[in-house]
Amino acid sequence: MRVQGLRHLVPQPNSGCLLATPSSLHTRPSRLRNIPSRVYNTLPRRPPINSGALYSPPSSLYHAPNTTWTGIMSGTLTQRRGHTNKAEEHDHDHGHSHSGLFHSHSHSHAHGGEAGEIIKALSGAGDAGSRITLIGLASNVVLSATKGIAGVYLNSAALVADAAHSLSDLMGDFVTLACWKISRRAPTDAYPYGYGKFETLGTTVVSLILVGGAAAIGLHSYTMLLDALSPNIGTMQPGPMHDLMQFLVGTKESVGQVLSHTHGHAHVDESAVLDPNAAWFALASVVVKEWNYRSTKVVADEMKSPVLLANAYHHRSDAYSSLVTLLAIIGTWAVPTLPLDPLGGMLVSLLILQQGVSLCHSAFGDFTDAGVSPSTRKELSELLDPLVQPRSLLGVRNVRAVKSGSLMFVDLTADVPAAMTVLDAHEVEKRVRDAIMEGRSEVKEVRVHLHAVEEGQSTDENGKTDLPC
Repeated sequence: MRVQGLRHLVPQPNSGCLLATPSSLHTRPSRLRNIPSRVYNTLPRRPPINSGALYSPPSSLYHAPNTTWTGIMSGTLTQRRGHTNKAEEHDHDHGHSHSGLFHSHSHSHAHGGEAGEIIKALSGAGDAGSRITLIGLASNVVLSATKGIAGVYLNSAALVADAAHSLSDLMGDFVTLACWKISRRAPTDAYPYGYGKFETLGTTVVSLILVGGAAAIGLHSYTMLLDALSPNIGTMQPGPMHDLMQFLVGTKESVGQVLSHTHGHAHVDESAVLDPNAAWFALASVVVKEWNYRSTKVVADEMKSPVLLANAYHHRSDAYSSLVTLLAIIGTWAVPTLPLDPLGGMLVSLLILQQGVSLCHSAFGDFTDAGVSPSTRKELSELLDPLVQPRSLLGVRNVRAVKSGSLMFVDLTADVPAAMTVLDAHEVEKRVRDAIMEGRSEVKEVRVHLHAVEEGQSTDENGKTDLPC
């Protein structure tokens, strides 16, 4: 409907909106004076008074909820609180009842052009996630080269295996950095819920790198163990153990062929004596990787990022493997007759395998939209406890949430009195949404279903009532 003479626009009584006059519309509101001019200039402007164009004051300027505008000269114009921006969307299902009739509606909103600027800043190379990943990448380059060369020249198979693990960390850092930067992009028409799943994809790739590295390290250490045990086969008495050892030694050639196609790092001279100075390189690796783990985990917890958390545990697994390497080197030097060095490499591979499988399991849950843990659902419900009141919000139930990378999407059912007006129900929905999003920074969207409850009517957890709704 075209509304002429917008100079006569006035708010309805008790609507709580600001008075819209030509002078006030052309004056920059005080609460927007700190916004950069390039952002403020993109906000909608009032058309000329006599243009006949329909003017809807943007919600960023007039923040009164559910504002209704009335044009005295030619009719009534209604504007409800709504935001539209691709940077952030929220769909809310509202069920509301009046005398047995239900009303439902959905809308989407965003928080202005400033959100786009913030997301662009987060996607830059200077953000905390990218910075800590690049630091980890640089440390892995140094450690991988240093431990690999030292392992060869100091004749430590465990140190060479540890260097291979640091090399897998290096590849994981590249994957982490790429997926982290993609996941920071703003939602688009093609990805309306954002790019959070790219973090899950990065977690999956990192976990598979861990599993593959564990297999290669384990097989390499296995061949070294067989080399250490094969001279003792001739002295063993015939029997099941002798036959087993012969069978295992016979598999060495097959395993060696597999290793020749999976990795090409230098091998240790089995005839050489282990140099105990290799322990210093392992100790340095423990210190550096533990620091990488702690610093990366701090950023991951702050950003609620699974791919950064996966990379942090990748650093921790390398610290553990370096610790096992350190003990294996010291043990082999102290007791040369025992094959502790290859045994240490096999133990390292088991630690890496366990971490990789754990990360892969977590990423699989995110990919298949597995729900959050019961403790998280309880925390979400507790955020709404202060809002429960007899005349507005009667209770909250069916709280569910799924993760998309570092983001969380929540939906729930809120019971409200059947006699409540639509405007009051909308205000309840807004307070529920704001309470959750302010309490949990990782929550991207909250969908609220408002369920009307008649006076004296009871509702169970599944929404069943003793009276028809």
